[in-house]
Amino acid sequence: MTNRIVIFVFAVLTLISAVVCEIVSVENCAPNIDKCKINEVRIDPCKEAATKRPCKIKRGKPASIEIDYTANFASETFTAEATYLGQLLPQMETNACLTTPCPVVPGSKQTYKYELNVDRKFPSGIFNVRWSLTGQQTDDQCCAILKIFLK
Repeated sequence: MTNRIVIFVFAVLTLISAVVCEIVSVENCAPNIDKCKINEVRIDPCKEAATKRPCKIKRGKPASIEIDYTANFASETFTAEATYLGQLLPQMETNACLTTPCPVVPGSKQTYKYELNVDRKFPSGIFNVRWSLTGQQTDDQCCAILKIFLK
């Protein structure tokens, strides 16, 4: 009987964590996919993640993104860029080493975190956002394309 209770509790906690975690669907856009694996991308808030719809981000409200990646290259520095409509996000901090461990260690799963502050001046609509993390060599890159719905 005790094993059934443990299994039930584990199943409930797993279900709750699946609902709470806001894992989003992404495409890998790195020029050489073998150089980096995007393991998971989470956006908070993103209630739409469970239904694989673009995350609704309210302009003027805070949001965050976390990218779990495994790089197959070493680099002392790491640069972040997020672009939409071919433009870099304004006022974006590009030094990724401020929010992810540097130097980048090959084969080690690491997490990059970024706090988004989407200005009310941004246009509303659904956008493909290309988020890249680049090492010292330009072909040493982790990259994901995600859909965002700015509201």
